[in-house]
Amino acid sequence: MFELSLFSLDMVLGFGTKMLAFLGGLAALIFVHELGHFLVARKVGVVVEKFSLGFGPKILSFTRGGTEYLISCIPLGGYVKMKGEEVGEDDADEKGSFSSAPVLHRLAIAFAGPLFNILFAIIIYYFVYLAGVSALSPVVGTIKDESPAQAAGLQTGDRILKIENKEVLYWEQLQKVVHKSPGQSLDFEVERSSGHIAHVSITPVSQKISDLFGDEENVGLIGISPLVRNIVLVKEGTPAEKAGIQKGDILLSVDGRTIFGWGDLKEAAIDKPGQELSFKVLRNGLEILTTLTPEAKIVKDIEGKSAEIGLLGIGMAGEMVKEKYGVFGAFKRASEETGRLIYLIAVSIKKMVMGSIPADSIGGPILIFQIYGEQAEQGFNELIRLTALLSINLGLLNLLPIPVLDGGHIFFFLIEILKGKPLSERTRERAQQVGLFMLLSLMVFAFYNDIMRIMT
Repeated sequence: MFELSLFSLDMVLGFGTKMLAFLGGLAALIFVHELGHFLVARKVGVVVEKFSLGFGPKILSFTRGGTEYLISCIPLGGYVKMKGEEVGEDDADEKGSFSSAPVLHRLAIAFAGPLFNILFAIIIYYFVYLAGVSALSPVVGTIKDESPAQAAGLQTGDRILKIENKEVLYWEQLQKVVHKSPGQSLDFEVERSSGHIAHVSITPVSQKISDLFGDEENVGLIGISPLVRNIVLVKEGTPAEKAGIQKGDILLSVDGRTIFGWGDLKEAAIDKPGQELSFKVLRNGLEILTTLTPEAKIVKDIEGKSAEIGLLGIGMAGEMVKEKYGVFGAFKRASEETGRLIYLIAVSIKKMVMGSIPADSIGGPILIFQIYGEQAEQGFNELIRLTALLSINLGLLNLLPIPVLDGGHIFFFLIEILKGKPLSERTRERAQQVGLFMLLSLMVFAFYNDIMRIMT
């Protein structure tokens, strides 16, 4: 017999929060995208007949200014229906129709949706950096043997204050300077754990490292990693929770090995699935010993290669500070972050198309729901930043030259500009059928991947 007691109030509320975050974020992305099409269409004199959030049968609607505004029952997209937009419509040649508008106007309408998604991300990041976002402090954790940092006398716990007399507030700043300075002697001003201020000269050595996509690049390195051992997340039902580890603990050691960062933890525990290990944590000034057995789990790297790791179920962070800017600084930083993500997503799409990134890494609505749920647990700041990331992703994906997508329309309009006349109705109709098939196939494949992730 079905029992309501199987579902606790916390479980129901947790699911409700995740669903609300997912639907709210999705609605915002769709609204902004379609708003771009809508506003530019209105601006160039094209009649907009419908503006819908969602597909399928309408839930509610109202008409204003000649446009019907709808909320439809399938919340996985939206659309703006313009007069004379579809191939073969009777009013295609009438005034105010999409098909009769100048090609540059039609191109602007198609491009406006993705553009608004990019601008939306910049706006989100602007307010994020205006309010302040957590960033990792430049405190030294692990120092590699025989590295430039060790040779210069850098110590664990040192806080980097300045490099070449320029203030360093965040670990990312330190990393950028070092990466760009192979072979150059740099003056580091550091604060020791005792409070003493010291100056050390360090020359980064040029080494090859792999980026997010596995591609190698030459950068400057000095052989340090940040001090990261504050436990900020313990997932339910994981080995860490079963071992009694709590959020707020400081991880001191694993089997006698001192932990200064993820690199130490990887070698001491993550690389030892199924082995019983002794974890020492600091909690409210008291050292606590507990045993933990990492759960064996098969994962795939960016190249699709499988490897067995030990799953712990914790999230760690270092000392965090607020990365905050003024009115103009926040805009500059927001633009930089948006530009960085555009590049990363564009490269990801390219590598996925070329087969460098495995196809089973493609995710659909279920994966997005799961990610939104996890970010909602981390707080509004993380949730809104995820929305900005997905907005950029949506904008770039829509620029792919696939019929049905905005990029496909833009491609056709560019051909029309070059030829001096539009493609035939038959060609466009066939292209849209192919594009629709490709899009539906991709959606089915993404759903399949999502379901397989849940099952495995």
